[in-house]
Amino acid sequence: MKAASQLQNEILENRQTINRLKKSVGKRKLKKIIERIETKENYETIKADALERFNDIKYSYECLAILIGLDTGLRVSDLLRLKVSDISYNEDSNRYECKSYIKKTNVSEHTTLISRETYKAFKTLCLDSGYIFTNPKTNGLFTRIWLSKRTNLRYGFSFHTLRKISAKRILEVGTLADAKRHLAHKRISSTDAYLKVSEKNSLDRVSSLYN
Repeated sequence: MKAASQLQNEILENRQTINRLKKSVGKRKLKKIIERIETKENYETIKADALERFNDIKYSYECLAILIGLDTGLRVSDLLRLKVSDISYNEDSNRYECKSYIKKTNVSEHTTLISRETYKAFKTLCLDSGYIFTNPKTNGLFTRIWLSKRTNLRYGFSFHTLRKISAKRILEVGTLADAKRHLAHKRISSTDAYLKVSEKNSLDRVSSLYN
């Protein structure tokens, strides 16, 4: 794992680059720059940063949301409605699972996997029941605006970018159909358009078979 100082430098550099370009380039060019962040390397950087900051009680809920978002690719509205009972360890398959209700596509029980580190962070909060993301100070749910602002302040992009990072990671080891299921899309064409799986991308992935 990278040292905390190295993580801080990488995240600061990314955020400064994005914030600077927001003022000087068009939306289309900025979108392409943010897309470059959606890589495995940045998945590892953001995850390591969230795990590091999770130990500070001020950031625990924010960082748990980031960890779950990276692993599951859930939309922020679906993630914030997760209940304590939705995350569990499946002894039969030896996997850590997250079951969620997907409002947009009306999927009643969407199952995704989470990492051991994310599950450990979740258990560290010692939550008994109810919704995971209940604000201890108000007893109400944390809001989408709060989480998006926190993510933007830290990384320079919205929480929704984590959804794409998560799906593209799935695509590195699986198929477009796997990414579709991960994102709970109704149609594979939606996933294709969402992840911009171009002919060049496809040929790049399979090129090693022909060396």
